[in-house]
Order: sequence, then C-alpha cells, then structure tokens
Amino acid sequence: MDLQNTNQNETGSLLALSVEPLVVRACLLESVDGHYRLAGWLSVPRDPTQDVAQQVADTCRRLGMRLGRRLWDERTDAPWLQAEDAIRFPPLSQVAAVASPRLHLRVWLAGLTPSGSRAAQRALAACPVQTVGNTCLSIATNSGQLADELLAAQPEALVISGGYDNPDPAAQPALLLLNKLVGQAVARLPRGQRPSLFYAGNRWAAPQAEALLRQDDGPIQVTVLGNVQPMPGQINSAELATALGYYFWQLCERTPGCGRVARWITSPGQMGNLETGFAQVTLAWMVQQRLSTLHSLYRTDAWWLHVWASERPSGIRLHFAPPQTRPPALADWPPLQLVSGEWPLTLWPPPNVYWHDPIGLAPLVAGIGQVAPLAMMQVLGLDLLKG
Repeated sequence: MDLQNTNQNETGSLLALSVEPLVVRACLLESVDGHYRLAGWLSVPRDPTQDVAQQVADTCRRLGMRLGRRLWDERTDAPWLQAEDAIRFPPLSQVAAVASPRLHLRVWLAGLTPSGSRAAQRALAACPVQTVGNTCLSIATNSGQLADELLAAQPEALVISGGYDNPDPAAQPALLLLNKLVGQAVARLPRGQRPSLFYAGNRWAAPQAEALLRQDDGPIQVTVLGNVQPMPGQINSAELATALGYYFWQLCERTPGCGRVARWITSPGQMGNLETGFAQVTLAWMVQQRLSTLHSLYRTDAWWLHVWASERPSGIRLHFAPPQTRPPALADWPPLQLVSGEWPLTLWPPPNVYWHDPIGLAPLVAGIGQVAPLAMMQVLGLDLLKG
C-alpha cells in the first residue's frame, strides 16, 4: 500500500479506542492536507472496580477537552456521530475499538510424560495464556490432591495431552487413567470454579477420554481437539492455540461494559483484541515495505508478543513470552525490526533497518484499519513508526 496515494473520500474524523488490563486509551485521527495524521491521544489508568464503558466515555470526554472539540454525545451517551451543526461541531466518521481487558488465560497442563507436557507448553506459547500448574501422571497422582492443587491455582482452562495417535487399545490405559483422575478432580471443585477442559491427546482415545472427563452432570465444559503431538517429533499447535485464544476472547467479552463499547463501533467494524491487531499491523507493514518477512515485538508490562509475518502460506507466527526475556525458541527467527513500546536494547539491539513505535499506539490504531486501512497505514508511516 502506497502512503502517498490518497483516497479523497476518506476525510472524516476517526476515533480509535482500547481497553487494556491497566489502561484505557483513545486516539483521534484527522485528515490533514490529504493525509491522515494522529491529532491526539490519551492514556488513562484503568480502575478495575469501574465499568469499562464508563471509563472509555470519560477518556473520550477528556481527550475532547484537550483537543478543543466534541468527541462525546452526552444526549446519547455514545461517541459523537451526529450533529445539527456539523461545521461548528463536526461529528466522527468512524469509531473503532480493540479490547484485551484482562490478563491472559490461566492454564493448567496435564500429561503423561515431561516431554509430552513440553510439547503442549510449546503449543501454548502461540496463544495468550499463562501456565499456572502442571500434572505429570505417576503412581502418586490422585484426584484428591489434584483437586486441592486446582482449587489453590484457580486455572480457567485445563489442557490434557498425551499419547501418539495410536489406534491400539493397549496404548491407551495410561492416558485414560489420567483423564479419569482429572475428571474426578474437577468434579470435586465448586461448580463456579471448574476450569474448561481441552483434550488434545491420542485421537483414538478421545471418545472414552471425554466420557471420563465428565464425572458429574454439572457444568463441565469439554472441548476435544486434534492431538498436539500425533507422532514423535511432530507438534500441531494451531488447533489448540486457536481454541484457547477463542476462549480467552469469550472471557474478555464478559468483562462488564465491553459489550456496550462494542456497540459504539461503526459498521462494518467489529471488536477485536490488541494481540490480533498488532499481528495485522505487522503483516500490513511487511507488505507496505515490500519485505518477504518481518519480526516484530509488542511490549506490555505483563507479557511480550513476538510476531513473525512472512509470505509463507501460514502468514503469521505468534510467540508470547515473559517480559525482559529472549526465548531460545526464537533463535531461528529473523532479526527484530519493529517494536511497539520501549525498544529492549540490551536483549535485541536494533538492526540497520528498523521501525519503532515508542508510545505503543500501533495495536490501537490497527482497529481503524478494518474500515479505513489507508488511514491506518498513513498514521503508522507518518506519526508512529520511526526508523
């Protein structure tokens, strides 16, 4: 996409909003001399006791006061989209929003061997989760102790893996025992504290495993997925990562006020999350710069997200990592060339060609790309990504 080409029909004001675990942000994009520019932005610490929609509304009011223009309609209690006097009080043309309002999904792993658990852990690195515990089947494993551990750790999801895709019933007893113990442990938990279960083991044992996981008629959610390690040396992470990512997004949508924020988005836009938005920015910037591959980093206080965009059919690879780390799993990745947030100079020295978004607004501006991709690219190129 050429930043110098201008669509003269795109001249309205664009408002981008974000809800994050620690902050609420808003930024206004305006057309100036035929190009969209970042007119202003505001980041406000988030109050976890307050409805997020009300915090977004307050942030819009404050940004409008700072810029000397109306962004919030007090009559409709929504963004300023209609005005009788559009000359004095120009309405917004589009409103976009992205939301990752909670910390990452709390996951417990259960497997047959340490190597099998490591395979599942590698798969989990591609999705927004934090591992809070691990069970490896042994003669000492029992459902009572496991229930106590789950009650203390409070996982939101429990992933069961193990066994290659072997149809021989003789290869399944250990895996079925693990599922029985997990099912018994979860059944012991109070119904409001039971994690959702994700089975990603031997596909031939899946029907029996699912039955064993449902030890109670109560609310036990079981999702059966493809085997995360169907054969030695092969790891299939995509299906598990997609399922956990979707479940994370479902929990995000349950945050009080998020549904109301989603209703403020103008058609045809939809609510997305910051992680996906940043991945889309990485891919779009790779195409814009005519690169064959691009490694980017999105920094937050709680986690770092590495994205590898390429011309390969798979397109994008994600890797979530603890802050202030350089994971060995990224050893074969290309050099880091794009960072949103502070550049980690000691871990990743910048190469000769790089782009830096020091204020970390790229994932937020990505939301507007659904309805105004040219505006997104212009603001990225002219205001945010400094080389």
